[in-house]
Amino acid sequence: MFGIKYLARQLKDENGRVIEDCASVAEIFAQTFSSAFTIAPNNILPSLAGPSHGLYLDSVEFPETVICAKLKKLKCTKSPGPDEINASLLLNCADSLAQPLSRLMEQSFSQGTLPSDWRIAIVRPIFKKGDKFCSTNYRPVSLTSLVVKIMESIIYQSILKFVTEHQLVPMEQHGFLPGKSIISNLLCCLSDWTKELDLGNSVDVIYLDFSKAFDRVPKRHLLFKLQHLGIRGNLYQWIDAFLSERTFRVRVGGALSNCVQVLSGVPQGSVLGPLLFIVYTADLKFRLRSSFAMYADDVKLYNLSNSWIALTEDLLEVCKWSSEWLLPLNIAKCRVLYVGNANPQHTYLIDGVDMCKSDSHVDLGVLVTSTLSWSEHVLSTIRKANKMVYLLGRAFARSHISVISKLYKSYVRPVLEFANYIWSPILQRDIELLESVQRRATRIPFGRIRPQYADRLVMMGLPTLSNRRKRGDLILTFRALKDPQSPIRHLFPLNTLSRIRGHCFKLVKDKFRSTVRQHFISNRVFETWNALPASIVEADTVTNFKIKFDNYNG
Repeated sequence: MFGIKYLARQLKDENGRVIEDCASVAEIFAQTFSSAFTIAPNNILPSLAGPSHGLYLDSVEFPETVICAKLKKLKCTKSPGPDEINASLLLNCADSLAQPLSRLMEQSFSQGTLPSDWRIAIVRPIFKKGDKFCSTNYRPVSLTSLVVKIMESIIYQSILKFVTEHQLVPMEQHGFLPGKSIISNLLCCLSDWTKELDLGNSVDVIYLDFSKAFDRVPKRHLLFKLQHLGIRGNLYQWIDAFLSERTFRVRVGGALSNCVQVLSGVPQGSVLGPLLFIVYTADLKFRLRSSFAMYADDVKLYNLSNSWIALTEDLLEVCKWSSEWLLPLNIAKCRVLYVGNANPQHTYLIDGVDMCKSDSHVDLGVLVTSTLSWSEHVLSTIRKANKMVYLLGRAFARSHISVISKLYKSYVRPVLEFANYIWSPILQRDIELLESVQRRATRIPFGRIRPQYADRLVMMGLPTLSNRRKRGDLILTFRALKDPQSPIRHLFPLNTLSRIRGHCFKLVKDKFRSTVRQHFISNRVFETWNALPASIVEADTVTNFKIKFDNYNG
């Protein structure tokens, strides 16, 4: 009921008429998705920026033990591909299937060929945002054979290890990479922005939007980049075959569209697709001088120390890169956010067109404003959460306390806590508004005659949201300090210069002059973290840290 992606069964045609026939809707989607494909010209490929190296990866092994382990980890709810081989069958027969699948994958890899069933996808249109009757507001997610996904995952791990060990993917890329996330992306950016504002400078943030990026990647250009990075031999041939002669059919309800040939792109919904896209955009870092951050196809550039001229030149380089590598920018969706009260608001152009200016922008799900105040995001979050509370109240009024508690934890609290390491509220008004949502949700099983809020929390096994945020900040700090490879490790400098008492992971006190820097996570958590007993901070795992902290906190 809750949290299910919207699947369209009604669309408007070119004349604005509502089409309700599933077969017709499927055909409209098929035409829309195929229109995004790029037909690359057969001319000379652009030159690649960045150094070449003598390292290469050409082979991948498919051991029976690895395949068996992956089969046993399949979730029964995972949708099957066009071959109709479901996850339950593969999971239950994992021991018997591991050997023949290992031989099949080895043969496919060594010969550089794939069965036709492995190159067919059933596409499900997933609604993004906007008008639900418009087919362009949907994302095509491919359902492919679960067997080829197992093979893809093994190849994925080999390529990922190769590109990360040799630093072939920019550290500024946070999408679809282990240990990185939306949180690491936003925290790294906010750290830079708050420091600049604390120094009295302003920051211009340019948000770039590539149009249908995953669907437009030209195969020939992608293979050229893979070869440049060191993907050779059988691995290169297999990826070539994996991307060649692909077809898809759109499913709406019980109807399927006609078969459509895939002319470009990396399959959305596949295991290997996101990594191939990240590799395709990896060389963009060699064209930029300004600071930047990426999350898959979401790119933002920003200037430090008021270097707006360099930012202007970098914007020209991005436009040139997008033209050369056939990933056009969607100019209408590109934005510039002027951060800082004294921002001079320089003008930036894309192909001679002034970029749209904005006082706020939704950055990976978080509403960032020009003042770096989070009140607007808090209000937006509360509106979403209250809608869920209303639905729960209508559907499950007077249900058992344990039922409401589970539903609240599953559908409401994640909305209230999404990325709250970034936007933890400062004003008491915002803190109370967030808490009011939980207060309202805890009334559902009681009706009008109900205990006090504190008693309801105890009965439903819920802490206050303020305590949850404090605990979450400490867990994030623990993860960052215990993992030397953490992308946010540098945000929590340790005190190593002076004699200190207590645990050996005490943080350095950061100097600040502004409120936005004062309440950044490394400063927000400073006193609480340093006051923790050594027995908690020196826990060996995150789970043990949580247990010890909860016992310590009562």
